[in-house]
Amino acid sequence: MSCVIAFCLIGISAVTFVYYRLSVRAAGTVTPSFALFSSSDEYYSHINSKVSFDDVTIRIISVNGGDNFWKIARRNNVNIDTLIAANPYWESLNARKNDKVVVPSRVGVLHFVQDFGQIENIRTIYEADEKDIIVQHLPFLYKYWYKLAAKSEPIAVFIRNARPESSMMTGSLARQFALREMFRSPLGGRYSSFFGMRTDPINGKARFHQGVDIASPHGTIVGSASGGVVTAAGWMGGYGKAVMIEHKNGFRTLYGHLSVVGVSPGKRVKAGQYIGRVGSTGWSTGPHLHFTLWKNGVYINPMKVLW
Repeated sequence: MSCVIAFCLIGISAVTFVYYRLSVRAAGTVTPSFALFSSSDEYYSHINSKVSFDDVTIRIISVNGGDNFWKIARRNNVNIDTLIAANPYWESLNARKNDKVVVPSRVGVLHFVQDFGQIENIRTIYEADEKDIIVQHLPFLYKYWYKLAAKSEPIAVFIRNARPESSMMTGSLARQFALREMFRSPLGGRYSSFFGMRTDPINGKARFHQGVDIASPHGTIVGSASGGVVTAAGWMGGYGKAVMIEHKNGFRTLYGHLSVVGVSPGKRVKAGQYIGRVGSTGWSTGPHLHFTLWKNGVYINPMKVLW
């Protein structure tokens, strides 16, 4: 009888242990991916050796001289959001030569979870449909037996067409990301020139470019990048027909080379509101929008807000 009782107690203990493991894991909250690895090197190694999907390829590349993250995203047919989500250790968006970059083959969010039970939480966080959730390849029946292990490896989940969440970023990058909620792109188009040193297309000399150029067909509607008050509108030298807008928190924007100016000084505009049309006035070699951004009178890279 004592043996039977002991056997039953062992059986009950085993069931209790299994129930405890399942309950604790299922109740777990979603953790930022960077908190599941001891270092960025371990993160890269884990992706290289253990992560693969049916519909998504994950590569790790190195930054070349003259690269920035937007160029890398464009070359790989994704967007900057996709790179931000796949590189959870980033503290800033300043690319340095030889830095490693995790690059998914399609637009979306790469996230790691501790447990399958957290995937439903992932869907909520990223407001995703079930069909857009892709889980990495795993061994047969892994979904069941991994729960009994004292420590399991992070599980890769790809959420198609999702945007990254600031709560899943490093604090430094999250503060930069918050700027994006204040600004939007003034129009759709191709970035033809970026902020920084370049060869001036007019005189062929090296010159600092104080904004970004967005190539778009003549007459394309231009909207305000954020709400504010128009402080200048009309001819502005090399910028041709242009509009300048003051925004909250010390920000100011300029929209140059317009064909039509659609607002006048003193007008209050909302984000996205019509202010003019793309042209090629002033010092310009073809239809595009020149967009400049200031913060408290200092030029800043517009790509920090036009992600």
